This record gives sequence, C-alpha cells and structure tokens, in this order.
Amino acid sequence: MHLFGTLGTLTFFIGVVILVYLSISKLFWDETGIATRPLFFFGIVTIIVGSQLFLTGFVAELLARNHWDRNRYQISERIGLSE
Repeated sequence: MHLFGTLGTLTFFIGVVILVYLSISKLFWDETGIATRPLFFFGIVTIIVGSQLFLTGFVAELLARNHWDRNRYQISERIGLSE
C-alpha cells in the first residue's frame, strides 16, 4: 500500500490539478473548448491510472493481511503449542 498508494494518490492529484487548471482557464480566459485539448485527455487518464494504482495497493494489502500463515508464531512451535 505504501508504494502503490503513494503513486496512485500522487497521480490522481496531478490529474485533478490538470483538470482544475483547464476548468479555470475556460471560465476566466474563455479559451477554446476543454475537450479539444490533449491536456484534457491526459488529465482524465492520470485520474484513472491513479485510482487504479491506489486500488491495486489496497487489494494487495488486503491479500497480504489475510495470508494463512500470518498469525503463526515461532514461539508456539518451540514450546509445543502448535496446532
């Protein structure tokens, strides 16, 4: 989650900043349509990729925490309390 969550969050916010910039430039400077600019599609792609990276990290963390051998400790084997 640390790797994918950080990359996903960073990528998501870069996409949000790009789309906010395009929205502000459309509102105040009355430029051409937003959807005709390549930066618009780049912003959408970065938001999608960021959310996918974050969710990949989240699912990987869930899988790692549900491993069958996670709660098995070495000390219980030395004493003889293993199942």
